[in-house]
Amino acid sequence: MRTIKTLGIASGLAGNHDECALGPIKLKESTSFQQACTQADIDLDWLPLLKPLPHLDKHNAIKDLCQRASQHVEEFVTKQQRFLCFSGEHAYAMGIWQGAMRALHPKKLGLLWIDAHMDAHTFISSPSANVHGMPVAALLGKSDKKLSEIYGDGPTLEATNLALLGLRSFQPAESELLDALAVKHVFMDAINSKNLNILLMKLRHHVLQNADVFAISIDIDAIDPIDAPAVGVSEPNGIAASALCRAIKQLNNDPLFIGAEITEFSPKFDQGNKTLDLIGEITATLYGDKKTSQ
Repeated sequence: MRTIKTLGIASGLAGNHDECALGPIKLKESTSFQQACTQADIDLDWLPLLKPLPHLDKHNAIKDLCQRASQHVEEFVTKQQRFLCFSGEHAYAMGIWQGAMRALHPKKLGLLWIDAHMDAHTFISSPSANVHGMPVAALLGKSDKKLSEIYGDGPTLEATNLALLGLRSFQPAESELLDALAVKHVFMDAINSKNLNILLMKLRHHVLQNADVFAISIDIDAIDPIDAPAVGVSEPNGIAASALCRAIKQLNNDPLFIGAEITEFSPKFDQGNKTLDLIGEITATLYGDKKTSQ
């Protein structure tokens, strides 16, 4: 049985859908999700769920959650424990990957970011001012003053150590930032079920040219809503769930893979536990014994 340190961040403060806060709670309590993990020879060692502190205003509550997540992930990586984070929103990637980078220093982190959105806004460019659309800009060290206050003074990712996959919804300001930094990114119209395996491994190779280890951050909205309807911000024409699972299976047992984040699961919108079951399959695919997670 493989033990995976598991952290849930139950918050919907950073977007428009409060129900995303229920995602990590649902996963922790789900018998069927637990069974999927057990069948794949995985023991998820859950820490107490992180929830917003009620006395803080929204942005300070997000900052606090990021700081607490960062502390836990820093400990996981320092102790060389593989980990899995379930976050209500992608905003908490700011804390998760700060913690990993802090623990790794002077070694470097490579990050594969699978998402329908670029998440590269700041408060200056964002039409909605929702923080879940800003973690990529913050992680790259391209925050405005307000976003910097949330992100803090932690380490940042080098542009060559980040690669995005599955993009199909973004604003010009986000695209301009990624282009200016020469961040590797692959749009959805370049992806199909036949080439996804190759594309993912090329991106892995790309981020590891200047990094020592890598991790993966998966926003469920990267997946086609036919396969994963329960997301905060649904976008049509996404990655087929079966193709994604085949692709990420290549990372199972990769000695340079340290951990993952799965985010934006909103149980309210699920259909017959389709998305919940898929998250179980993704977890089994990434972490399970290959013999039991076929």
